[in-house]
Amino acid sequence: MIYLYKLTSLLVFILAVPVLPFLYLFSVKRRANLIQRLGISTGLDISEKKTKRLWIHALSVGEVKSAVPLVTGLKAKQPCLEIIFTAATATGFETAGKLFFNTTPTHVDQIAYFPYDFGFSIRRVCGQIRPDGVILVETDLWPNFLFEMDKKKIPVLLVNARLSERSLNGYLKVKSFAHAFFSNLTQILVQTGRDRDRYLKLGLDGSKVRVTGNIKFDQPFDPVDDETVRQMKTRLGIEPDCQVVLAGSTHEGEERVLLNWLKKSEKKTNGPVLIIAPRDPGRTHALIKMFEAKEITAAPLSERLPGTPCPDVIFVDKMGELSRLYAICDLAFVGGSLVKQGGHNPLEAAVYAKPILLGPNVDDFLEISGLLTRAGGTVTAASAEALMEQLDRLLKDQVLQKEMGENNYTVFHSHSGAVDRIIRQMEQLSLV
Repeated sequence: MIYLYKLTSLLVFILAVPVLPFLYLFSVKRRANLIQRLGISTGLDISEKKTKRLWIHALSVGEVKSAVPLVTGLKAKQPCLEIIFTAATATGFETAGKLFFNTTPTHVDQIAYFPYDFGFSIRRVCGQIRPDGVILVETDLWPNFLFEMDKKKIPVLLVNARLSERSLNGYLKVKSFAHAFFSNLTQILVQTGRDRDRYLKLGLDGSKVRVTGNIKFDQPFDPVDDETVRQMKTRLGIEPDCQVVLAGSTHEGEERVLLNWLKKSEKKTNGPVLIIAPRDPGRTHALIKMFEAKEITAAPLSERLPGTPCPDVIFVDKMGELSRLYAICDLAFVGGSLVKQGGHNPLEAAVYAKPILLGPNVDDFLEISGLLTRAGGTVTAASAEALMEQLDRLLKDQVLQKEMGENNYTVFHSHSGAVDRIIRQMEQLSLV
């Protein structure tokens, strides 16, 4: 089966060769990483190994952020451990640079792009990294890559893994292929017992799949006291007694619902102020035009000047700004959940003890959202109309806001420890 895949991928590459120069010249996205992902010029500058060396890979922004507690935990445990970190997307690469490399001290030794799933690309990058082990965070598994690592006897761990019912049903249709594919992994460290049961339905050895929990519950955060919140609000021009709604990681369609809510809401002297952080910050200027066309004042966060009047809506137009802004909101809506995107991480709001609103589509964070909902910290709105009703209801009840936020904070802190369990498994495999 793997050789059929290899032949197919080689044919795809041959057919794509004439197009590659055009992709490089005319696609900004591809120009950022095409040469690196082909393994032609990786940008890696790695000396001879003096200690254990791990290759940690995360697909894009969300997975890179998820990897933070694991990377920092490994460095705290083994300061001399070498870590080469890769991402598959330009935004993931940029985020990794900010979180791991442009820091003092640095958390990783090198950052590069993950190779395309061609044998020559993988061998080129792997030959430069020469890892003692590979850690894949959550997803981004490729047949050629796993085959090459298995051939070189390099252990590969999939950590913080999950498997949805939908994905399981897809794999069961090609069960023999799925079994062979996942069997190339040394271990699969899953978030929940339900995920383990689903992997075992593919016929995997029970010793290969272990429950270690969700590393998102171990994510570091910057504590923010009341004075800092006041200063942050002042910088944005938000009055101290004005309520703030923060909509994080929104997708197309969700902003229009928020616009309609603002238009229908009774205008008050002191707010509420709406902060929107689009999942793609590049959409900011188009969204500002959309809001202003409906006579709602809007401005990008990067252009806010102290002392200037606060607009109705502030758009977060830069990556890396969202997490800390949850500290100043009274109510959080986590985007990607009102449209069919699977939702985004609600723990970024929970860690600051904020009440959370979600739409019905939370497949990517089903376990986390379930925990928060059962604890009474999160409300799910089944539709756009229901979301607007819940926004109005919760903004009127500050006692309920506080109670929900405290419930979310308790859930966050009571489910930590996944990183320690993962590191213990790595120690058993002599990877650290």
